[in-house]
Amino acid sequence: MGGTSLPAVKIGETRMKMKRILKNFDVLLKYALIAILLLSFLTYIFVFIINWEAYYFGVKLNGTPAGLYLFLKAIGAGSLAFLLIKYRRYTLAVAALAVLYFGYTFVDSAVTIQTLTDNLYSPYLLKLFIISLVFLIIHTLVAILCKGDDNPTMIESTIDSIFAKIGTKKTDGNNILIGILLVLVVFFVMIFILPFVVPLLFWLLGLFFG
Repeated sequence: MGGTSLPAVKIGETRMKMKRILKNFDVLLKYALIAILLLSFLTYIFVFIINWEAYYFGVKLNGTPAGLYLFLKAIGAGSLAFLLIKYRRYTLAVAALAVLYFGYTFVDSAVTIQTLTDNLYSPYLLKLFIISLVFLIIHTLVAILCKGDDNPTMIESTIDSIFAKIGTKKTDGNNILIGILLVLVVFFVMIFILPFVVPLLFWLLGLFFG
Protein backbone atom coordinates (compact mmCIF):
# COMPACT_ATOMS: atom_id res chain seq x y z
CA MET A 1 0.00 0.00 0.00
CA GLY A 2 0.92 3.67 0.27
CA GLY A 3 3.73 4.94 2.44
CA THR A 4 7.15 3.62 3.19
CA SER A 5 7.50 0.05 4.41
CA LEU A 6 8.94 -0.59 7.85
CA PRO A 7 11.95 -2.59 6.56
CA ALA A 8 12.85 0.28 4.22
CA VAL A 9 12.69 2.73 7.13
CA LYS A 10 14.92 0.49 9.24
CA ILE A 11 17.41 0.14 6.39
CA GLY A 12 17.45 3.93 6.02
CA GLU A 13 18.06 4.41 9.73
CA THR A 14 20.82 1.81 9.71
CA ARG A 15 22.53 3.54 6.82
CA MET A 16 22.30 6.90 8.60
CA LYS A 17 23.88 5.37 11.70
CA MET A 18 26.65 3.86 9.60
CA LYS A 19 27.30 7.24 7.98
CA ARG A 20 27.58 8.86 11.41
CA ILE A 21 29.98 6.13 12.52
CA LEU A 22 32.04 6.64 9.36
CA LYS A 23 32.19 10.40 9.92
CA ASN A 24 33.26 10.00 13.55
CA PHE A 25 35.87 7.43 12.57
CA ASP A 26 37.07 9.80 9.84
CA VAL A 27 37.56 12.66 12.32
CA LEU A 28 39.23 10.32 14.81
CA LEU A 29 41.71 9.07 12.21
CA LYS A 30 42.40 12.60 10.99
CA TYR A 31 43.42 13.77 14.45
CA ALA A 32 45.45 10.59 14.93
CA LEU A 33 47.26 11.17 11.63
CA ILE A 34 48.00 14.78 12.56
CA ALA A 35 49.39 13.62 15.91
CA ILE A 36 51.56 11.00 14.15
CA LEU A 37 52.88 13.55 11.65
CA LEU A 38 53.70 16.07 14.38
CA LEU A 39 55.44 13.36 16.40
CA SER A 40 57.43 12.34 13.31
CA PHE A 41 58.36 15.97 12.70
CA LEU A 42 59.62 16.40 16.28
CA THR A 43 61.52 13.08 16.16
CA TYR A 44 63.39 13.92 12.97
CA ILE A 45 64.10 17.46 14.16
CA PHE A 46 65.46 16.09 17.44
CA VAL A 47 67.78 13.69 15.60
CA PHE A 48 68.74 16.50 13.21
CA ILE A 49 69.79 18.66 16.16
CA ILE A 50 71.77 16.08 18.12
CA ASN A 51 73.26 13.73 15.53
CA TRP A 52 73.67 14.07 11.76
CA GLU A 53 73.55 10.37 11.00
CA ALA A 54 70.96 8.48 8.96
CA TYR A 55 70.44 5.53 6.62
CA TYR A 56 69.13 5.75 3.07
CA PHE A 57 67.97 2.33 1.83
CA GLY A 58 70.73 0.60 3.80
CA VAL A 59 73.44 3.14 2.95
CA LYS A 60 74.81 5.04 5.93
CA LEU A 61 74.85 8.82 5.60
CA ASN A 62 77.00 11.16 7.68
CA GLY A 63 77.54 14.89 7.87
CA THR A 64 75.72 17.20 5.48
CA PRO A 65 73.92 14.48 3.42
CA ALA A 66 72.53 12.93 6.63
CA GLY A 67 71.52 16.33 8.01
CA LEU A 68 69.77 17.27 4.77
CA TYR A 69 67.97 13.91 4.62
CA LEU A 70 66.74 14.20 8.22
CA PHE A 71 65.66 17.80 7.63
CA LEU A 72 63.70 16.89 4.49
CA LYS A 73 61.90 14.05 6.31
CA ALA A 74 61.04 16.43 9.16
CA ILE A 75 59.79 19.12 6.78
CA GLY A 76 57.74 16.52 4.90
CA ALA A 77 55.93 15.38 8.04
CA GLY A 78 55.49 18.91 9.37
CA SER A 79 54.15 20.20 6.05
CA LEU A 80 51.57 17.41 5.81
CA ALA A 81 50.40 18.11 9.38
CA PHE A 82 50.12 21.82 8.57
CA LEU A 83 48.13 21.15 5.39
CA LEU A 84 45.71 18.85 7.24
CA ILE A 85 45.15 21.52 9.89
CA LYS A 86 44.94 24.56 7.63
CA TYR A 87 43.31 23.37 4.39
CA ARG A 88 40.34 21.10 5.09
CA ARG A 89 39.14 21.10 1.50
CA TYR A 90 42.36 19.37 0.41
CA THR A 91 42.19 16.63 3.06
CA LEU A 92 41.81 13.84 0.51
CA ALA A 93 44.88 14.93 -1.47
CA VAL A 94 46.95 15.41 1.69
CA ALA A 95 45.85 11.99 2.96
CA ALA A 96 47.13 10.44 -0.28
CA LEU A 97 50.45 12.26 0.18
CA ALA A 98 50.63 10.97 3.76
CA VAL A 99 50.22 7.40 2.48
CA LEU A 100 53.11 7.98 0.06
CA TYR A 101 55.20 9.55 2.83
CA PHE A 102 54.71 6.72 5.33
CA GLY A 103 54.98 4.14 2.56
CA TYR A 104 58.35 5.59 1.59
CA THR A 105 59.63 5.70 5.18
CA PHE A 106 58.46 2.11 5.74
CA VAL A 107 60.19 0.77 2.60
CA ASP A 108 63.34 2.79 3.31
CA SER A 109 63.44 1.47 6.86
CA ALA A 110 62.69 -2.11 5.77
CA VAL A 111 65.58 -2.15 3.30
CA THR A 112 67.91 -0.74 5.98
CA ILE A 113 66.74 -3.25 8.59
CA GLN A 114 67.16 -6.18 6.21
CA THR A 115 70.63 -4.92 5.27
CA LEU A 116 71.86 -4.53 8.85
CA THR A 117 69.88 -7.16 10.79
CA ASP A 118 68.02 -10.44 10.42
CA ASN A 119 64.62 -8.74 10.77
CA LEU A 120 62.34 -7.83 7.87
CA TYR A 121 60.75 -4.51 8.77
CA SER A 122 59.69 -2.13 11.54
CA PRO A 123 56.22 -3.06 12.94
CA TYR A 124 55.89 0.51 14.23
CA LEU A 125 56.37 2.08 10.80
CA LEU A 126 54.06 -0.51 9.28
CA LYS A 127 51.32 0.57 11.71
CA LEU A 128 51.83 4.22 10.77
CA PHE A 129 51.50 3.34 7.10
CA ILE A 130 48.34 1.30 7.75
CA ILE A 131 46.78 4.14 9.77
CA SER A 132 47.40 6.63 6.95
CA LEU A 133 46.03 4.15 4.38
CA VAL A 134 42.90 3.42 6.45
CA PHE A 135 42.30 7.16 6.86
CA LEU A 136 42.56 7.65 3.08
CA ILE A 137 40.01 4.86 2.50
CA ILE A 138 37.61 6.08 5.20
CA HIS A 139 37.82 9.71 4.07
CA THR A 140 37.16 8.66 0.47
CA LEU A 141 34.05 6.76 1.61
CA VAL A 142 32.89 9.76 3.67
CA ALA A 143 33.40 12.10 0.70
CA ILE A 144 31.27 9.81 -1.48
CA LEU A 145 28.56 8.67 0.97
CA CYS A 146 28.21 11.77 3.17
CA LYS A 147 28.44 14.45 0.50
CA GLY A 148 26.44 17.52 1.53
CA ASP A 149 26.07 16.35 5.13
CA ASP A 150 27.50 19.20 7.22
CA ASN A 151 26.15 18.04 10.58
CA PRO A 152 28.96 18.00 13.20
CA THR A 153 30.22 14.63 14.37
CA MET A 154 30.17 13.52 18.00
CA ILE A 155 33.87 14.42 18.36
CA GLU A 156 33.36 17.86 16.80
CA SER A 157 30.36 18.48 19.06
CA THR A 158 32.48 17.51 22.08
CA ILE A 159 35.17 19.97 21.02
CA ASP A 160 32.55 22.70 20.59
CA SER A 161 31.18 22.06 24.08
CA ILE A 162 34.71 22.24 25.54
CA PHE A 163 35.23 25.64 23.93
CA ALA A 164 31.84 26.80 25.26
CA LYS A 165 32.70 25.71 28.82
CA ILE A 166 36.17 27.24 28.97
CA GLY A 167 35.08 30.38 27.14
CA THR A 168 37.93 30.20 24.64
CA LYS A 169 37.61 31.55 21.13
CA LYS A 170 37.38 28.70 18.65
CA THR A 171 40.11 28.68 16.00
CA ASP A 172 41.37 26.02 13.62
CA GLY A 173 44.58 25.68 15.62
CA ASN A 174 42.83 25.31 18.98
CA ASN A 175 40.27 23.00 17.43
CA ILE A 176 42.96 20.66 16.16
CA LEU A 177 44.96 20.85 19.41
CA ILE A 178 42.01 19.82 21.57
CA GLY A 179 41.06 17.17 19.04
CA ILE A 180 44.54 15.69 19.22
CA LEU A 181 44.47 15.65 23.02
CA LEU A 182 41.09 13.93 23.00
CA VAL A 183 42.21 11.31 20.53
CA LEU A 184 45.63 10.40 21.97
CA VAL A 185 44.28 7.78 24.36
CA VAL A 186 42.01 6.35 21.69
CA PHE A 187 44.91 6.37 19.25
CA PHE A 188 47.07 4.10 21.39
CA VAL A 189 44.12 1.73 21.81
CA MET A 190 43.46 1.86 18.06
CA ILE A 191 46.95 0.56 17.26
CA PHE A 192 46.00 -2.73 18.86
CA ILE A 193 42.67 -3.07 17.02
CA LEU A 194 44.00 -2.44 13.49
CA PRO A 195 43.72 -6.15 12.55
CA PHE A 196 39.94 -5.73 12.86
CA VAL A 197 39.78 -2.63 10.64
CA VAL A 198 40.00 -4.34 7.25
CA PRO A 199 37.12 -6.81 7.96
CA LEU A 200 35.07 -3.83 9.21
CA LEU A 201 35.69 -1.95 5.96
CA PHE A 202 34.53 -4.91 3.87
CA TRP A 203 31.42 -5.20 6.07
CA LEU A 204 30.59 -1.52 5.59
CA LEU A 205 31.12 -1.75 1.84
CA GLY A 206 28.81 -4.77 1.72
CA LEU A 207 26.20 -2.87 3.71
CA PHE A 208 26.19 0.14 1.41
CA PHE A 209 26.77 -1.51 -1.95
CA GLY A 210 25.60 -5.09 -1.33
